[in-house]
Amino acid sequence: MNKNILAGMFVCGALYSGVSVKGQAQTEANPNIPTPGRDSAVHIAYRTVDKKELPGAISIINPPQYLDKNFGNYPLEGSAAFVGGNNFWNIGAPLVLIDGVPRSVNDITANEIEQISFLKGANAVVLYGSRAANGVMLITTKRGRAGAAIINVRANSGINVPKSYPDFLGSAEYMRFYNQALKNDGLPALYADSTIARHAAGSNPYRYPDVNYFSSDYLRKVYNTHSANAEFSSGTGRARFYALAGFQNQNSLLNFGEGKKEHNTRLNLRGNIDLKLNDYISTYVNVSTVFYTNRNALGNYWQRADSLQPHRFAPLIPVSSVSAGSKNAQTLVSGSRNIIDGQYLLSGTQQFLTNPISDVYAAGYNIFTSRQFQYTSGIDVDLKNVLKGLSFHGQMSIDYSNTYNESVNNSYAIYVPTWTSTAAGDTIAQLAMFNKDSKPGTQNLSNTWSDQLIDFNVHLDYVNTFGQKHNLSAMLMADGLRRRQTGDYQYRTNANAGLQLAYNYDHKYYAEFTGAVVNSTRLPAATRVAFSPTVSLGWLLNEERFLKGSGVVDRLKLTAAAGIVNTDLDFSANGYYLYNAVYSPTAFYSWADGTYTNRTTTISRGENLALTYAKRKEINVSVEGSLFKSKLDFLASLFYIKKDGMPVQNYSLYPGYFFTGFPETSFVPYANFAANRYQGFDFQVNFHENVGAVKLTIGAAGTYVATKALKRDELFPDSYRNRAGKPVDAIFGLQSRGLFAGQDEIDDHEIQRFGTVKPGDIRYADQNGDKVIDEKDEVMIGRWGSPFTGGIHVTAQWKNLTLFVLGTASFGGTGIRSGDYHWVTGAVKYSAVVRNSWTEATKHAAGYPRLSTLGSGNNFRFSDFWTYSTDRINISKVQLTWAFPQKILQQSFVRGLSLYVSGSDLLTIAKNRELMELNIGTLPQTRFFNFGVKGEF
Repeated sequence: MNKNILAGMFVCGALYSGVSVKGQAQTEANPNIPTPGRDSAVHIAYRTVDKKELPGAISIINPPQYLDKNFGNYPLEGSAAFVGGNNFWNIGAPLVLIDGVPRSVNDITANEIEQISFLKGANAVVLYGSRAANGVMLITTKRGRAGAAIINVRANSGINVPKSYPDFLGSAEYMRFYNQALKNDGLPALYADSTIARHAAGSNPYRYPDVNYFSSDYLRKVYNTHSANAEFSSGTGRARFYALAGFQNQNSLLNFGEGKKEHNTRLNLRGNIDLKLNDYISTYVNVSTVFYTNRNALGNYWQRADSLQPHRFAPLIPVSSVSAGSKNAQTLVSGSRNIIDGQYLLSGTQQFLTNPISDVYAAGYNIFTSRQFQYTSGIDVDLKNVLKGLSFHGQMSIDYSNTYNESVNNSYAIYVPTWTSTAAGDTIAQLAMFNKDSKPGTQNLSNTWSDQLIDFNVHLDYVNTFGQKHNLSAMLMADGLRRRQTGDYQYRTNANAGLQLAYNYDHKYYAEFTGAVVNSTRLPAATRVAFSPTVSLGWLLNEERFLKGSGVVDRLKLTAAAGIVNTDLDFSANGYYLYNAVYSPTAFYSWADGTYTNRTTTISRGENLALTYAKRKEINVSVEGSLFKSKLDFLASLFYIKKDGMPVQNYSLYPGYFFTGFPETSFVPYANFAANRYQGFDFQVNFHENVGAVKLTIGAAGTYVATKALKRDELFPDSYRNRAGKPVDAIFGLQSRGLFAGQDEIDDHEIQRFGTVKPGDIRYADQNGDKVIDEKDEVMIGRWGSPFTGGIHVTAQWKNLTLFVLGTASFGGTGIRSGDYHWVTGAVKYSAVVRNSWTEATKHAAGYPRLSTLGSGNNFRFSDFWTYSTDRINISKVQLTWAFPQKILQQSFVRGLSLYVSGSDLLTIAKNRELMELNIGTLPQTRFFNFGVKGEF
C-alpha cells in the first residue's frame, strides 16, 4: 500500500473521531512543546516537561531504567522503595490513566511502560477535574524512535513456593478439644476415648479418617509461572512504530482431578504508531488488546478445605474394601461413573453431599474469559503560522471489554459406607448412595459483563519566550468521558474544562495558575458546575549568587502550591441521585381480620437540592535537588490537606421521629458535612558512588501520613467514643483485661452485656463507670493503615555482574485476628490457636478464651485482645544479573544478552510474621524464584 495513502487513512481516522492530543510522548513531532532529553522528560497532565521544570509534589519511575536489574511483570512491583509506598498521601484510590485514558493498572505490563508519573499535589491533578481529587497515576507507554530496528526478547520461568498453610487440628486432637468445649458448657462428651484412639492410630484412614486437605496427597509443593515477551521498535523521521507481544501462563497447586488442568493464561498485544504528515501535522494511533483466561475446577477448594472438619469422612473409599459378598454394594460400585484411578469411590455423608475433593474430581470446570480492546488516536497541529508558539492537540479513545464464565457442570453420587470388622480386617458391608452421576456435557454461559468507554480531550497550547528570559506558557483544555457497564441504566459521564497559565523568569522564578471548571451529573442541576483553582510558586536557589558555583549544591529548587479541588468521588459509585428523596413501597400491614391488603410507602432519605461537591483544600511545599556533583539527589514534600463537605445523612441534627428502625424510614437528607485532615511528608533520596571497581547506588523513599477525622455525624455523651479527632481509619473496640479465672471474678466485675459470661471468657474495661459493659465502652484500639510506608533499594555493579536488592517496610498499622480460624466456636473446624485455650488447669497461663459449642458473643468481637501490630520489613526482591561481554557478541547479530536469577517476597521481618503471611480461604502467599534471559537484536 502506498505510504501516503496509509498516512492519509490514519489522519482521516483521527479527524473523523474528533480527536485531540494530550501531548504525552508525542513531543518530538511538535516543535512548540519543549522536547527534553529522554531521561529527563516527565509526563504530567496533558503535557511533557523537563524534569527540572516540574511544579513539585510529583514523583516518577522509569521502568526501562530498572527492568534489566529488577524485572517484574507488574507495573508497581517494588514501587514503594522508589517513590515511598502509598505515594498518594492516603487520601484514597488514585485515578489511573494509561496514555491519558482512564484504565486499570492491570491492563498493562511493565515491559510496555516508558514512565509512571505519580501526580499528588492539587495543582498537579486539577486539570483532570473532579475524578482526580485522590491523585493521578499517569502511565505512559513506549513509542518508537527513528533509527535502526530494535528487537528485544525476554523469557522467564519461575516457581511459586507457598509460605505457609493454615494449621488445623487433626481428627484425634479435634475430638479432644471439642469434648473440652462441651465440658466447658456443662455438657457430656461426644467422642469416646476409644474413638479418639482409632482416629489417632491411623490404621484405617478410610474408616477413621484424619484428612489434611493441605497435604501432598492433594497439593504440589510449588506451582509454575512462565512468561515471554518481544518488543519491536523502528522508524524514520516520518513514521515510527513500537509493538509488543507478551504471554504468561501459570498453573495450580492442585495436583489431582480437574486441578491438574487449572491455569491462568494472558496474551497481550500493543502497537503504537507515530506519523509526521508534514511540518505542521502529526498523528498517532495506539492499539492494545488483552486476552485472559482462567480455568479452575468447580467448587471453592480453598474455602471449603478451611471449613470441613478432618474426621467427618474420608473423601475417597477404596473399592477393594467393599465386601464381595454384598451384592447391593457391588451393584452400586459397578454402576458408578466416577471410579477414581480405577480404585476409589467418592465419599461423603448425607449431611455433606459435596466436598472439596469430590468437587475437583467430578463437579466439572469453569473457564473465566476476559477480553479487552483499547484504541486511541490523536493529532498534533503546529499553528506557528497563525501565532508563534501556538499548537493544537486532540485525542479520542474507544475501549471495550467483556468477561464471561463458561462452565461444564456435572453432578456426582457420593457413597456412605457401613463398615464392619472381620477376622481379615475392616470391610465395607453396605453402601448408601446419594445423588447421581450425570455428565450432560452442556456448556453454560453466565456472568456476562461488558464495559464501554469513550474518552476525548482537546487542548490549545501556547509556549513562547520573550527577551530570552521571560518564558510564558498557557493551555486551554476540555475533557469528556462517557462510560457504560452492564447493569447501568444511564451512561457514567464526566466533563471538565481547564486553564493553565505559567511564567518563569530565566528558569529561576516560577509562577503557575491552574484551574478547572468541573461538571458532575451526580449533583443537582443547580450545583453541577464548580471551579477548582490552584496556584504554585517556584524558586531555583542554586542560580542565586549565594549558591552559584557552590561545590556542595548542584541544584536546589523550592516549590509551594495551594488549591481547592472539587470532587464527587465521595459519593457512592452509583450515587447519581443522592440529592433526591427516595420513596419505596416496602411494607405490608394487616387488618384485624388477618388479611394483608395495606401497602405502605417508606422514605429512605429526604431531598437536598443544594447538595454540592466535597472539596480538597491543600497546601504543599516541595524541595528537590542534587549535591556533591550529583552524587546525592533528593525530593521531599510536606502537605496539609483538608477534605471538606463529604456527603452524609446528619441524623444528629434532626429529631428522632425523622427516622425509624421498622419499617426502616428516614426523612434525613444527604448534606455536605463530614471532613477529614491529611498531613505529613514524603521523600526520595539516592546516593551514587564508586567503591573501587564497584558502581554503587543506594536509594530510599518513604511516606508518612497522619490522618484525622475532623467532623462526623455523632452525638456520643462520652468523648472517647467520638470518631472525630481520631484517625480516619481508626478501629474501635473494647479494652480487654485478660480472662476471668473463676466465677468469683465474674461476680465482682461489672456486668458484661454480650451474652452469658463464664470463667475463661474475656473481661473488658468499664470506660464510663456505669458498672455495665456494652457498646458504650468501645474505644480506639488501633488503625487499619500504616502511617509510614517506604523502602530502600541497593544496586552494586561490578564489571558485567549486577546485584539488586529491594526492601520495603510499613509501620504503625493494626490487624485484627477474626474469622472462624481465630474465633473458634460451635462446631467449626478447630485451628491450632485452641491449643492455648483456657481450662481450669491452665487458667493462669492460658492465652486464648475458653472453648464453647454454644457460641460466644462476649469473646468474639472487636477488642484489643485480638489486635496485633502489622509493622514489617520485607526483603522484597533480590536479583543477580550477568550481561555477556560485548567482545563475545561483537561478531554476531546479537546486540546484547543477559541472564538473571531473582527471588521475590523472600523474607518478612516482623513480630507477627506468621499472622501476616497466612491466608485463610484463598490461595497461600508465595515466594517466587525466577530465571530469565533477555536478548537484544
